[in-house]
Amino acid sequence: MKITKVESMAVDVPFKKSNQENVGEIALGKWRICRFVVVKVHTDEGIVGYGESAPFARLSQLGQKPIMDILQDYVAPAVIGLDPFQVEAIWRTMDRATPYAAQAKGAIDMALYDIMGKKTGMPAYNFMGGLVRQEIPLQAIVTIDTPENMKSACLDWIDQGYRTIRIKLGVGSLKQDMELVRTIREAIGDDIKLRVDPNQAYSVKEALKMIPVLEEYDVEIYEQPVAWTDLDGLALVNASTHIPVMPHESMSSIYDVKELMERNAVSLFTLKTDRPGGITKARITRDLAELYNIPCVVMSSVELGISTFASMQFAATLKDLPFACEASGPLEIEDIDVNSNRIRDGKFIVPDGPGFGAEIDEEKLKYYTKYTVVCDESAKVQD
Repeated sequence: MKITKVESMAVDVPFKKSNQENVGEIALGKWRICRFVVVKVHTDEGIVGYGESAPFARLSQLGQKPIMDILQDYVAPAVIGLDPFQVEAIWRTMDRATPYAAQAKGAIDMALYDIMGKKTGMPAYNFMGGLVRQEIPLQAIVTIDTPENMKSACLDWIDQGYRTIRIKLGVGSLKQDMELVRTIREAIGDDIKLRVDPNQAYSVKEALKMIPVLEEYDVEIYEQPVAWTDLDGLALVNASTHIPVMPHESMSSIYDVKELMERNAVSLFTLKTDRPGGITKARITRDLAELYNIPCVVMSSVELGISTFASMQFAATLKDLPFACEASGPLEIEDIDVNSNRIRDGKFIVPDGPGFGAEIDEEKLKYYTKYTVVCDESAKVQD
């Protein structure tokens, strides 16, 4: 089997109409359109694997257009003619084509696991280490709004079966954030797990000042409180609390994983299918974290069904899963998958069909695609 063609698609998807303002908001700003890159990796046996990158320019080192350009000019031509089962050889070739751009290479990597599953008739998790669990407990996400609306959203998620809530902070002053944490905890009660994500909103001193409040109200995870470049500050916050500190924006590649561990700036790894570089680099991170006794959780970038299904296949392979994962995309945005009803009572039920188990609505994919770039054997990089 060999790769014969790579289609890279720039896909723009709106929030669902059930979102009253059709908008998302975090400390770094608002957005109305979710911009993705979808890849279709074709083989000479007619099997097509799907991959996805979910860049958000305020949180990612690359946006949609740069990822499309890197795929077109470097990564996609480099993999033409290669065997999709030879994952390490493909990574060697992609790394030679460009040393960085993990989000671009990760989309290709994801598609390889879909192909391997479809070729063998097995779920993709069999190529990631094998099944440990079929039900993945999920967290719900509540973005910035008025305190009353955020409280109401939390209660709605609980009514739908969720037992873990992640709220966005950075709504205004530090005192407002402190009051919001208190308000939400009192509203949801002590039995629901609460996480906070300021998305870099705080200085180091502000992040430290928040800790007593977060500990008082039993916050489970403190995500990316300070600037993504400030690993020393992140390490100081991590050393100052028993609450797991989880980098997000600070971890874009496998090299960031190494740096975070060396700086003692992480006590919980968030694994995403485009960070730190597809499923293959997520597996490496998982194994490194186990060696250093650092837990992992699989999170979402409000992704399409492709990446959502891929990430949940990966979550199913984790030996230990002490924290609820996230698969918010199919609930928040207009999806291109016709089988996204795998979420029930706050859990994702992992499919056991070939590949990722996603069923792509090609008409929807075409509708939301702005433009497509095709690389085939005529664009193959010559040795």
